[in-house]
Amino acid sequence: MPEERADPRQVRSREAMVTAATTLLTEGGLEAVTHQAVAARAGVGRATVYRHWADLLGLRLAALEAGMPPLSPAPEDVRAASGAEPRAELVHYLRQLGERLDDAQAGAVLAAVLGGAQYDDGMQHLRQTVLTQIVDSLRPAVTAAVARGRLRDDVTAETFAMTTVGPLVYQRFLVGARLGHDTVDALVDAALRAWAP
Repeated sequence: MPEERADPRQVRSREAMVTAATTLLTEGGLEAVTHQAVAARAGVGRATVYRHWADLLGLRLAALEAGMPPLSPAPEDVRAASGAEPRAELVHYLRQLGERLDDAQAGAVLAAVLGGAQYDDGMQHLRQTVLTQIVDSLRPAVTAAVARGRLRDDVTAETFAMTTVGPLVYQRFLVGARLGHDTVDALVDAALRAWAP
């Protein structure tokens, strides 16, 4: 049986609706993402939005997921250099995270996920997905650093993330500071010193 191909019009309208939902989320928070508002912003009928997302939670989760794509892998030269010195790869991932936290859309999305996760299973799942992506991004560099004696044997990607990602979130959302490269680099250096053997 031949493989069915998605109707290009449906793909375009879905992309337009996700973009509209993510924009609404950025502008007005999670409460701004409704079927009616997405339909108006995307230029489609409300029935079209309901056809793709029958419930409001599904629509909001689609907006949140679109607003938080995974971190991109470190370039080959950075990964190769990381074998001897893990700092470059750790800085690569944490600078990306800092840039996302500084970005209005990604920051609004993360704030919505963190706020909603205490009340909603779908948000909890999304929060866990984001955390897992961040930790898994750091894992190869942390594991290599432990194996080469640059970090203590008891250091895991999870513990390294707690000492770096937590302070980035604190700086951005509680202090209101922008997260430039200098801030991220200093945080990575402090964590490497704190966890040194």
